[in-house]
Amino acid sequence: MILVHQRYYALPGVADRVLHTRLQASRRLAELGVPVGRIWVPVRETAGINADGLPDVVWECTYPDLETREAIRARQESDPAFHAIRTHQGTQLQRWVREHYRLVAPE
Repeated sequence: MILVHQRYYALPGVADRVLHTRLQASRRLAELGVPVGRIWVPVRETAGINADGLPDVVWECTYPDLETREAIRARQESDPAFHAIRTHQGTQLQRWVREHYRLVAPE
């Protein structure tokens, strides 16, 4: 199993727009019939929780294997509407990180 994590660090003052655009991207993925993943935002303003330095939005999705992930990614990247959303998202970010993880089962 492959887990993809994408971390979105918003430019100052636009974190809400980054979330809105990520939601828009996930809606487009649903229209394409591919996995939409899950969207997370940090817990903030709660006693005992320090969110300093965390991304403003995290998107994650799992795939059975890397080949399936790459086939789905190629499909979404070739879609003009999804590409436009991604391009717009880039104007809202100071940093963006995509990470791939492989599940390790205990022996």
